[in-house]
Amino acid sequence: MTQPFALGGNILRINLADRAVTIEPTAPLNARFPAGMGVNNWLLFNETPLGKEPLDPDNPLIFTAGSLVGTMVPTACRMTISCKNVLTGGFGAANAGGNFAPELKYAGFDHIVVTGRAKVPVYIDIVDSNVTIIDADDLWGKTTWEAEKALRARIDRPTLELLSIGPAGENMAAAACIIVSRTRSASRCGVGAAMGSKSLKAIAVSGSGALHVAEPEAFMTESLAMQRYLMGVDTTKNLRKFGTSTSFEAWNKLGSIPVRNYQATQIDLDEADAIATAVKEKHYIEKAFGCFACPVMCSQYQRVKAGPHAGTRGEKVESQDYWDFGGKLGISDPAAVLALSELCTQLGLDNTNATNPIAWALECFQRGLLSTDDTDGLELEWGNVEVISQLLAKIAYRDGFGSLLADGSLAAAEKLGRNSERFAMHMKGQDLAEEMRVFKGWALAIAVAERGGTHTQGGPLTERMPLEPDLSMQRFGVPTAFDPTSYEHKAELVIYYQRFHNLLEIMGICFYATYWCGLQMMGPEEAARLYSLATGDTKTAEELMAEGEKILYLQKAFNMRHTTFDRTSDYPPERFINEPATGPHAGERLERPDWDKLLDEYYSQRGWDLASGKPTPENFRTVGRPDLA
Repeated sequence: MTQPFALGGNILRINLADRAVTIEPTAPLNARFPAGMGVNNWLLFNETPLGKEPLDPDNPLIFTAGSLVGTMVPTACRMTISCKNVLTGGFGAANAGGNFAPELKYAGFDHIVVTGRAKVPVYIDIVDSNVTIIDADDLWGKTTWEAEKALRARIDRPTLELLSIGPAGENMAAAACIIVSRTRSASRCGVGAAMGSKSLKAIAVSGSGALHVAEPEAFMTESLAMQRYLMGVDTTKNLRKFGTSTSFEAWNKLGSIPVRNYQATQIDLDEADAIATAVKEKHYIEKAFGCFACPVMCSQYQRVKAGPHAGTRGEKVESQDYWDFGGKLGISDPAAVLALSELCTQLGLDNTNATNPIAWALECFQRGLLSTDDTDGLELEWGNVEVISQLLAKIAYRDGFGSLLADGSLAAAEKLGRNSERFAMHMKGQDLAEEMRVFKGWALAIAVAERGGTHTQGGPLTERMPLEPDLSMQRFGVPTAFDPTSYEHKAELVIYYQRFHNLLEIMGICFYATYWCGLQMMGPEEAARLYSLATGDTKTAEELMAEGEKILYLQKAFNMRHTTFDRTSDYPPERFINEPATGPHAGERLERPDWDKLLDEYYSQRGWDLASGKPTPENFRTVGRPDLA
């Protein structure tokens, strides 16, 4: 069969229980669903058995390279990893950059579907179409960095790419992530725990193949022009110089940081200044680099040269790390944030899903609901770096008090009782990263996200951009895209960005090269031109945005099949309704009548049932998927 344009062309299926390996072409499913993320979500929907717990080995764990990954489209390097969500029981997916996904396509694969549990720990080694399952008893128990070092010592291939889990995944902690290309974290939804449930420590891949595009000359001209253009954009220059941490100061000045388990929304300005100064003066940044085909280069190699954390070195501390460790846990030392972030990488912990239950525990201790009798003798104090480091390790190894925290803040609160559920900050069971009280469109996207609690499924950053109403209307068809506290037209704005985010995940393009991050960057029209030239499947921006809509329906259908989510599942935590924000937007909260009106608007825009918050059979027919109803 002829290799499809821009694709590896095959699905690799591995049943670890009997070590069976099969290969089938991707083309039949590409004819029915958007390539990349669309096929991934269909496989998850169609092949996840009913009635199974998330960590049941019969459930599939699916690795997917985006449809343009491995080409010269700027930042086309992203991989989606999906499973039944360990925290919610519904749809689960994580996404990561690096170089693994392009290498997977050069080996001839667009997807890997893993089922079953190996009798002993194993890793999978892929060299083009040669797939080997190898015992990994000697790797089990190692951190992600230790495992990578051991694998690179035994596998001598110049194009080798790796992903692995750490002790958190081995012990099936809900906060477990998968570490890709040594430092990229595929986080949220417990994907690392799903990998651990299969006794799968790592996947190694090397490919010698090539991808073909439909119109090579025009495609390369367009791709290189976009690469050059993006390199000169101010937003790109800022990200290359400082990384995503550059936005931390602005978020804090706007009063939208989760502080001490969301008890406040703005860090003390002097404490925040210590972090902002370290970022702006590049105290720890030594060099910048990027993922495959990336002109943005928002990653930095960072090293701490002095102080209690001297010797700490690593890569890519994100703005969100300062939310998680600086805001939620009260740590104002940026060197400590770097050290704790790197500890999470080595343990294979998702920073957000690990710090949220710790923040819950700190507040419970603060309010007398926990004592040292409960916490293995640890005094749980805000900002205590040593105690927080110990708690992270306890979560990863399910050691003592860490075992209570390892399943997330909601599960911990349900086990503890003592009226502690009100301090478990989650959506649909998944721990939150984001403050929600001030930015109303941002809050709506987080609340209705199918995987639970995430701003990367429709969260608009326009609410913190200086847009004029005319430009807002021109770009988004609404006059309030820039107004953080307005509820008006935010449902339409979120739906726009849900479609755009899904479009990008179909292709495997990083959000930071697009006008989610800055309106002068790549938008749907530019993405559509590149997609059409690469694949030969000529589509307009509107048609590709419609493909993004189909992705949401696949995810919604999965949740309708496997969960009891309804309208009440789209309500924010009570704290955001009852306790106002602090800082420049002091007093802002999500008033229940306003929230109900916003949900009504969101469901109405989609034609969904207002009482249940669910699509109707007619909605599924409208998007061309009556089989999902």
